[in-house]
Amino acid sequence: MADLFFQAFELMLAGMGVVFVFLIVLTAAVTVLTKLCPEPTEASVSASSSEPAHAASANADKLSNATKLAAVTVAVQRYRAARDQAKDEQE
Repeated sequence: MADLFFQAFELMLAGMGVVFVFLIVLTAAVTVLTKLCPEPTEASVSASSSEPAHAASANADKLSNATKLAAVTVAVQRYRAARDQAKDEQE
């Protein structure tokens, strides 16, 4: 019986060791990739780009915000209509 517990303990340690080593390798790989391919910051993007490109980006952001606002407005209207309809059916 003790031999079975010892084998289970060895298997548990081996599994935990494999997971630990995998996580260390994954963390190292992400760190190396982050250093090799950094994301451009806004300062470097705006310094390297021309003004019309920045204006186009601002217009795209405004359009995106307008689209999101329209989607939320429609969702709220549909929710309220469905809630009112359910309330009417209960009465």
